Amino acid sequence: MNRPIREGLVPLLALVFGAAVGWVIRGPFSFGDVKPPGGHPPSAFTLDESAVVGTGATALPINDPRISFRQLKAAAGRLALKDPAEAVRQAESIPGHDNREAYLGEVLRTWGETNGLAAAAFALDYFQGERLTDALYYIADGWAESDPKGAAEWFKENTTGAVLDDAMWEALEAWGRKNPGEAFAWSDGLDDYVKSTAMQGLAEGWGAVDPKGAAEAGMTMKDNDYGEDFVVSVTTQWAGAAPGQAAEWAGTLVNERLRALVVNELGEIWANTDPGKAAEWADGLEDPGTKRAAEVGIAVGWSEHDPAGAIEWVLTAVEDEAQLDEMVGDITFNWSNLDPRGATRWLESQPPGEKGDRVLSAFSEMVLEDDPESAVAWASRISDPAARESKVRSLLDSLVADYGESARKAIQKFAIPEETKELYAPLVQ
Repeated sequence: MNRPIREGLVPLLALVFGAAVGWVIRGPFSFGDVKPPGGHPPSAFTLDESAVVGTGATALPINDPRISFRQLKAAAGRLALKDPAEAVRQAESIPGHDNREAYLGEVLRTWGETNGLAAAAFALDYFQGERLTDALYYIADGWAESDPKGAAEWFKENTTGAVLDDAMWEALEAWGRKNPGEAFAWSDGLDDYVKSTAMQGLAEGWGAVDPKGAAEAGMTMKDNDYGEDFVVSVTTQWAGAAPGQAAEWAGTLVNERLRALVVNELGEIWANTDPGKAAEWADGLEDPGTKRAAEVGIAVGWSEHDPAGAIEWVLTAVEDEAQLDEMVGDITFNWSNLDPRGATRWLESQPPGEKGDRVLSAFSEMVLEDDPESAVAWASRISDPAARESKVRSLLDSLVADYGESARKAIQKFAIPEETKELYAPLVQ
C-alpha cells in the first residue's frame, strides 16, 4: 500500500538527505563499490513479449513515448517478475522523467515484494544519492506488503534518516493490517525518534482493520510524544468507516486536549461523507471546548466539497462570534484559492443583509495580507453603512500600521471615497 502523499515527498526528502547519503546507509554494506550513473555497460536486453505493450501491428516497446502510464506500469510488473535487475536497467531507455519514474517505481516495488533482500542489495550497488533514496523507498513499499517484519528489521539495521523513516512507515502500516499485535510488540524496540514516524504507519494500518483495538493501544502511549498523533491517526481511519462508533468512543475520553484533537479529526472526516450527520452530532455535544473543536473540523471537511453549504451551516450553527468570523473567513479564503471563480460568484450573489455582511467582513480580513486592494474592495460591498465604514477603516488602519508610508501611497489608488483617501494621505508629499 502506497503511503498517502508521502511518495510525492520522496524527491524533496532525498534532496535534503541525499547529500549525506553515506550517512543514510549503515551496517555491512559499503559505498565503495557503487558505480556512478552511466557506469554500467549497455544492456543487451531482448524485447520479447514481456517488454512489449499490445500485440501484432499495434505492439509497442516500453521505450515508445506513446505508451500510457497504465501500460508502462503493467509492463514493468511483468518484466520485474522475469528479470528484475535487467528491468531496472531498462528504465534509462524510457523517455520522460515521469514515465521513467512510474516504470522504475513499479519494477522496484514488484521486486521488493517478491525478493526484498535481493532488491535492496542490488539498489545499494546500482544507485547512489537521490536515486538510491527513491529506490529504497519503492523497495520498502513492496517488501512491506509481502514480509513487513523482514522489511522492518532490514531497514532498521541498515538505514537511518529519511530512508528509515519512510521504510518504517510502510512496514508498520502493512504489518498493522496483517498482524497488529505482533507489529505493536516489535515496535517497542524502536527508539523514540524512529517510533514517532513508525507509529503513524501502524496507526493507519491497525486503524483500518480494528480501530477500537488500535485506539485502546493508543491510549497506553498517550503520554509519549507520538501518542496523541497515533490516536488521531486511528480516528481518521475509524471516522471513515464507522463515524458513529468513533463518536461514542470519543465521548469517553477524559483528557480535554486529546478529546479536542480527536473530535476535530472526526468532524473533518465525517463531514466529507455526511456533513448533515456530523453537524447533528456536534450539536449534541455539551462541553463548549469539545463542541468548538468538532465544529471547526466539520467546517473544514464540509468546505472541501461544498464550501457554500459549509458557510450556510456555520452561520446558523456556530454561536461564538469570534469563532464564527474566523471559520467563515477560513472557508471563503480557502475557497477563493481553490476555486476563485466559484467563490467570487457566490460572494457576489449574496443578498444585502446581516449574513452577507458578516461573510464579506470575515473574508476581507482573511485576504488583507495577500491582496490588500481586493480586501478593501470586498469590505466596501458591506450593505450596512456604519459596518462598512468601520470595516474599511479597520483594514486601512492595519495596512498603515504594518507598512507605513508605502501603504498610504497605495491607498490613494484604491476604489474608495476621496474623503477616505484624504484621511490616509501620505504624511510626506
